[in-house]
Amino acid sequence: MFDFLVGNDFLSAIVAFVIVLIPAVIIHELGHFFAAKAVGITILEFGIGFPPRIGKLFTWRETEFTFNLIPLGGFVRPLGEDIVRPTTKGLEAKDQLHHDQIQPNTPYYAELQRLKARGFTEVKSVYDVKPLPRIFFMAAGALANFVFAVVVFILVGLVGLPTEVGTRIGLAELSPNSAMATIGFQKGDWIHRVNDTPIASYDDFIETLQANNGQSVTVAISRPQNPNDQNTSFFDETLTFTVTPELLAEWAAIGSYVRVSSVTEGSPADQAGIQPGDLIYQFNDVSVLESFDPASDLQTMTANAAGELVTLAILRDGETTTVSLTPRVDPPAGEGRMGIGIRSEYTTPDESFVFIQNPEVDYIPQPFGQSIQYGFESTGEILGLILEFPSRLIRGETQPGENRIVSVVAVSQWGGELLQDSVEDQQISTFLRYIGLISIALGFTNLLPIPALDGGRILFAVIELIRGKPISPEREGFVHMIGLILLLSLSVLLIINDLSNPVTDLLP
Repeated sequence: MFDFLVGNDFLSAIVAFVIVLIPAVIIHELGHFFAAKAVGITILEFGIGFPPRIGKLFTWRETEFTFNLIPLGGFVRPLGEDIVRPTTKGLEAKDQLHHDQIQPNTPYYAELQRLKARGFTEVKSVYDVKPLPRIFFMAAGALANFVFAVVVFILVGLVGLPTEVGTRIGLAELSPNSAMATIGFQKGDWIHRVNDTPIASYDDFIETLQANNGQSVTVAISRPQNPNDQNTSFFDETLTFTVTPELLAEWAAIGSYVRVSSVTEGSPADQAGIQPGDLIYQFNDVSVLESFDPASDLQTMTANAAGELVTLAILRDGETTTVSLTPRVDPPAGEGRMGIGIRSEYTTPDESFVFIQNPEVDYIPQPFGQSIQYGFESTGEILGLILEFPSRLIRGETQPGENRIVSVVAVSQWGGELLQDSVEDQQISTFLRYIGLISIALGFTNLLPIPALDGGRILFAVIELIRGKPISPEREGFVHMIGLILLLSLSVLLIINDLSNPVTDLLP
């Protein structure tokens, strides 16, 4: 249905903006709106986007619902405010806000007269309520975002959570003269099933082939459109062939190796002469040729031998060699003890036939009770990660991409990528998780104690609680106006940066 989005980054970003951000903003403002109703504050306008106004959608009781030009958020405008500025000019304290004392030349008086003309006489300004109800009103938007995220994650659980159901085998290299190539396999193919049965493990796959020696089997595969493009799309296909002794012998010749994908300059591995592309098959006297997960085994052995001289046996360009090095006890963050990037790889000694293994994942719908638990746990987990981010940043434990402040453009770009992935995979769970994540991020950001944000307004209410009297609405409004100008200016700069340096360039 949405296949037209695949490959169209611009259109996908627009659709993601509509699906991800607009509902999150509406949910946020609905939280404020219903909280205002609960504490008695009169809401004059419920706005989607920031002014100038494009048009009025409809009116419900005393509230006008409007659509505005600048799509960077939304607002509810309570009686007594013009988005951020007070309309109660000349009133220095809330105990002066009696409707019979309002001067006729104030915007507040005009608002009251308009409400009175429409039949609303029992109204209350945002400055008429005490600090605690006002704090509830201001925090309700973020709370609504958190509740919405819980609901979204519950839906994710009901739709299906990623669950490992076996393994899949990918053909990383395949000689045209190999037995596998002869029967129709190609480089880049991923084998999922044999005779319509999921592959439980590599050993299970080999046993199935051996059990069907001389017989016909049908294998389900995913095949890349372009094997040389890491970002290519895949299509499903089946191959039917007869298992031959030559085919079994080819699989029997395969051993387990650790492929070196990268080497950090100046690391122990670099100093020892290890090169990207090397195949490690022995650590001291321990071979990994029969290992199920040689990369994991190598990491374990390396950790146990930290600070000690070790010898590695390596296969390079069809020839064997050995190197010696000392794994670091306390390596720099992200480099590892040896200073190499590795992955498990299974290959013939001449590397004419190389395969890798990845978990086969399916999305399994969860019972309603477990989905509810998942909803709360996922929301709490994301909030925890957000709260611990400053300490990780101080300790230097974050990745460069994590430190980037982004705009609605970047949020839409990321969302567009995930939307395309969901369409290709015909699985909506990942995109739904993104919707929940953005809702939490929106709620948390608005709670920051920054003028013009909900957190900045809450800060003024807390100050009022501590001092026992309010700050002048005019002074508070002036601070929020300056904050809004700075935030909008920052938003423009971030949008320019996200357009010139798309965050999708940071994606793997």
